[in-house]
Amino acid sequence: MRVEVGAANVTTDIEAAVHEINLGLSSLSGKAGLALEDLGKMPAYLGLAGFHAEKNLARLKEGLPLRFMKVEDDRPAALQGALGARNGALIHSGTGSFFGVQVGGKKKFSGGWGAILGDCGSAAWFGKSALALVLDAEDGLLEKTALTQTLLVRFKRPSGILEFANDARPADFGELAPIILDVPNDPVTQILLQRAASHFERNLRAIGWSADLPVCLTGGLAPQLAPYLTADVQSSLSAATGTPLDGAVSLARMFAEEVQVSC
Repeated sequence: MRVEVGAANVTTDIEAAVHEINLGLSSLSGKAGLALEDLGKMPAYLGLAGFHAEKNLARLKEGLPLRFMKVEDDRPAALQGALGARNGALIHSGTGSFFGVQVGGKKKFSGGWGAILGDCGSAAWFGKSALALVLDAEDGLLEKTALTQTLLVRFKRPSGILEFANDARPADFGELAPIILDVPNDPVTQILLQRAASHFERNLRAIGWSADLPVCLTGGLAPQLAPYLTADVQSSLSAATGTPLDGAVSLARMFAEEVQVSC
């Protein structure tokens, strides 16, 4: 049984996240024909973007009607969904970006630090980084290209880019990614693609990936970036076993078993 509501990034806006999760629980209880109080007695696994236990857990416990819940960030669910019990690695590039390696059941992650300080290779990063290069081109630090001119026209003038950036959310920057990736041969797009691919491989190797481990790509942008990965990473690419939702369901079942054993 599945319900969908809005975004629930606890770093961006925890109050909005609590609200959306409660909407989802209310909708789920209706679909399941259960009172919300009874639903709240069941073990629940939450994989939430931006979650930090020391900062967010108390507010989630206070704001949600769940007696038995395990909360993690969204990376473990993505890795579990992609690999299941297999050894391997994950490159996720979409709204954000992060990396994971699983060997012998042990998981290690990097990235996922959010659009302000991290998420290299994500949609928001492509938008933000391209606009920075437009301004570099205006300053004569690199050649103007068809892409820099397209983006400059979109915002009318350099000051228009600054006005946009001052108020833009990660999703607003992310809306520029299709424009950028639609011209893969543009020199500016090439710069960004190479930066992203290099960042991906450095992260994989830093957390223990080696060429004998398969690499799964998830997220809307990862398949577009695949041709720019190095040859040894490309030769290790493997289809994901499932989705992050599949991974979350699997982890929820494991948590439910733990709760039953402890009881």
